[in-house]
Amino acid sequence: MGGNFIKDLLSTFFGGSDPEAQKKKILKGIAKSLSKTKYKFYKMGSNEVDPSFAKFMLDLYKAISPAQAMIQSFENPNALKRLVLNHSLTEKQLEALENLSEESIVELARKQPLKAVNEIVRGHMETFTSAYDSTRIAKTDSLYTKLMCFANFVQFDYYFTLKKFDNTIKEHDFSKAPKFAAINGSYIIEDLKNFIDVAWVLPFDADWSDVFKLIKSVKGADPIPMGTWKKILARIKYLRDNRIIEMLIQLISENPLYRDEVSPKELYIVDDYIADVKKAADKTLDELQAKQTAGKVDGLLVQIFGTNEVEHLKYYNEAGSAPFERKGIGSFAYAEPLGYLKQFILDYIKKDIRELSDILLVRGEWANQQLATPMSDAFHNLVDIAADITALDNSVNETVDLGLKMKTHLPRADRDKESKGIIQTTLNQVNDTAGKLLKRSMALLISYDRNLKMILEDCVKKHQELILNWNDIDHFAEGQLKQMSIDAYKKIFAFVSLIQNFPIELTEDEE
Repeated sequence: MGGNFIKDLLSTFFGGSDPEAQKKKILKGIAKSLSKTKYKFYKMGSNEVDPSFAKFMLDLYKAISPAQAMIQSFENPNALKRLVLNHSLTEKQLEALENLSEESIVELARKQPLKAVNEIVRGHMETFTSAYDSTRIAKTDSLYTKLMCFANFVQFDYYFTLKKFDNTIKEHDFSKAPKFAAINGSYIIEDLKNFIDVAWVLPFDADWSDVFKLIKSVKGADPIPMGTWKKILARIKYLRDNRIIEMLIQLISENPLYRDEVSPKELYIVDDYIADVKKAADKTLDELQAKQTAGKVDGLLVQIFGTNEVEHLKYYNEAGSAPFERKGIGSFAYAEPLGYLKQFILDYIKKDIRELSDILLVRGEWANQQLATPMSDAFHNLVDIAADITALDNSVNETVDLGLKMKTHLPRADRDKESKGIIQTTLNQVNDTAGKLLKRSMALLISYDRNLKMILEDCVKKHQELILNWNDIDHFAEGQLKQMSIDAYKKIFAFVSLIQNFPIELTEDEE
């Protein structure tokens, strides 16, 4: 705290015309309180920390040294977390966990349909999670909390602090008695604060037997004799309860208003662990689904277009989407299916289906012209949609319209929430339009195919009821009208099946 603030505050609390004198008086009282404890760590006149403090820390260092080596042998804090989590698992959970591994799920998918695999994985996940009742979760979280408190305490850099009292000491070497000297308190004030951080959070009244048992199961020995650990806890608790380190810092910093703000915290790991296991299994299933979908898509593309290399849209495509995806803003969600749709309209609707429609709808003599209207409307609307797709594609060109807006805000999106929001809103707008075009096109294609099916069913009847001059228009089609209709029906059905591999989601107001 600033000197003026302390003076003002002391003056407010204690009155008097000389705040500095009041502060000295309070500090003298703190020194007196410290001297009445069993630890005389401070020399008031010289502002020095007594060698007795170094002796206290050395005793701790000797006691925890084996434990320090044990804890440091673990790769990282995650290794300790994994140790606790593995310790918490039942036999059934271990079996379920094995079945939820990527290797097991992939192997299962070689033998079972993906739908069945999903059900089986869901069952294993239920077995895994159901064993974690509230009691087991609390016990596991408590064990991890104590283990991490213990690990942080024993890994405090006692050697670094002790070397300030005697720079000849060697790390983990207790064969020679050190010669500690009193030092200026300012040299170790940060050490004291760091020690408070790891010492005051220890759960002093907890049962530590499960922690020691866990470490012994891995390392083959107790980290510290339990009796020694209990004595350490008693000493640390005495320091905390009697505010000894706090008073020491107050005296060294000449700040009687200093207070340690450390409080124990419970650590929770089970819920995140369950979520991670589920996330990993879901990821494997998603990847299997993606591979399966990719296989279906490639097969349907070859069936429809004769190749799986279909031309992309000019701007609304994967490459144009990449800058937004890298920044986690969003993407051109329907670039792939919308590209397929435009190509299908250009390659097939405007050619083969136009030819078939001219024969059936223009040359055909319908018993009721209204029956032909849905089919006619579907064809003409599909042709018009190609222009709508082109307009959407051009709108995200970086040099005009929506594309220019997104390009302008993209460099600032990392640090400017407003710019990020503008891009996300624009992407949503474009994707909603793309999604609506796809949904509308699917409805039109299904309508056209449904009517085509009715025609095919009617043409085999002895007396046609829909198109009365079937024989005449079949002659015009060189006897191929039925086959042309069958081919068109299959092609449209295949294309609808292709697009169904790309789920389409619209915002609520666009449905």
